[in-house]
Amino acid sequence: MVDNCQTVLLNEGLPIASISEQQRLVFPTAEDLDRAWALGVFYLEIPDALHLDGARQFGRELLDEDSAYRRIPKYGELEGFIALDNNQQTKLALCRHHWDQHYPAEVAQFGRQLDDIGVAIIREVFHQSGIPEPFWSRASGGYASGEGTAFLNFVHYDTRHTDLGLRPHTDYGFVTILDATAPGLQIEVAGTFEDVPVLPGHLVINFGEAPHFITAHSERSVGAAVHRVLSQQANHPIRHGIVYFANPDLDGMLWQFDAGGAVKGSSSVQDLFARLEKNLTE
Repeated sequence: MVDNCQTVLLNEGLPIASISEQQRLVFPTAEDLDRAWALGVFYLEIPDALHLDGARQFGRELLDEDSAYRRIPKYGELEGFIALDNNQQTKLALCRHHWDQHYPAEVAQFGRQLDDIGVAIIREVFHQSGIPEPFWSRASGGYASGEGTAFLNFVHYDTRHTDLGLRPHTDYGFVTILDATAPGLQIEVAGTFEDVPVLPGHLVINFGEAPHFITAHSERSVGAAVHRVLSQQANHPIRHGIVYFANPDLDGMLWQFDAGGAVKGSSSVQDLFARLEKNLTE
């Protein structure tokens, strides 16, 4: 299955989905859905109503080192204006409950639009998995019913540093929604990193470890995409990114169900993430 996906990725590109008027994630063919689920990544047509232009402009303005938004206070290690130690990435990252306090109104509303997209995607994951709908909220720690945690991050890459743009990793949460302005993203397929080109008019969606864990015993499980960003050079186009992370609450639980609704396993979110971090650093 994976080798076949690699051939299709190289020859045909990633599958493309859209959000229907009924807020359902849809693919042109069943084969496209199968490839997206196996790879853990796909393109999504940008919905007409998404306030993307204003959000992109806000991200570009963060390149100004005098921007007041660079001085937003930090909330722990995950929120605020952050420069990472082991790669080129700098970012302004805020959790949903701080959007209205710190982001412009249009940007906060943009984040809530991404909430709707994320919920539509994860509900389709559960629908395709065969997990009965009454269990969706419990399985996802509430995210499928609009709870959970979401981060809206504005990212760029500091070419004064020669590190890898972003080290290989999988995302911990449910769904990552990415809007990038220049190449550099790669995903690992059958042990080889392959380019994910920027496709105008589309976002990149990748699944994280949470749905991979939840659907492990279901009729159709999803892959968690290992990905990285190549080192960005000063002569390359400046790489901006808008990244939305849909995550379970860190103090919550994730549950595994089979298609009959029987519980097959569970994990606290903190324990699952700790195991993943250990595997990443070994």
